[in-house]
Amino acid sequence: MYINNNAQSNIIYEMQNSVSYNSEKTSGTTIQRQNTTDTVSISKEGLNAKNNWQEISENYDVTNISQREMANMVSNLIDNKLISSTDSLHLMAPRSMNLDPDVKFDLLATTRKSLVFAKESGASMEEIKNKERAIDILETLRNLSNRI
Repeated sequence: MYINNNAQSNIIYEMQNSVSYNSEKTSGTTIQRQNTTDTVSISKEGLNAKNNWQEISENYDVTNISQREMANMVSNLIDNKLISSTDSLHLMAPRSMNLDPDVKFDLLATTRKSLVFAKESGASMEEIKNKERAIDILETLRNLSNRI
């Protein structure tokens, strides 16, 4: 198994903490259940994922960001393998056709409004899930930045 992000490593830690050894008695015979051990390799990116999220969150305020800054932020997230290319497309979608790339706006609030509109207008479940994922990414960045 190849782990390359923080979410994957958290799942491994949860699984390790939930392991238990059981024995049952059936017809007078004790049956021992044994757990097997798997080898997991955690990539450098996976080990550094939390630090990378923190560093990016400190450089960008998702509640006050320009289109140009947003492009740089998304590029950093992709370069550090913290988000997928699909996530990047949903984060980078222009909010307006006539938007000045240096005018700041609240990306998190705008993305939340976009999700509400998508649900009200009957968007596909895939589109809704992608918007929810974009909101999760933005909330993670906001929460890590201590700008709440």
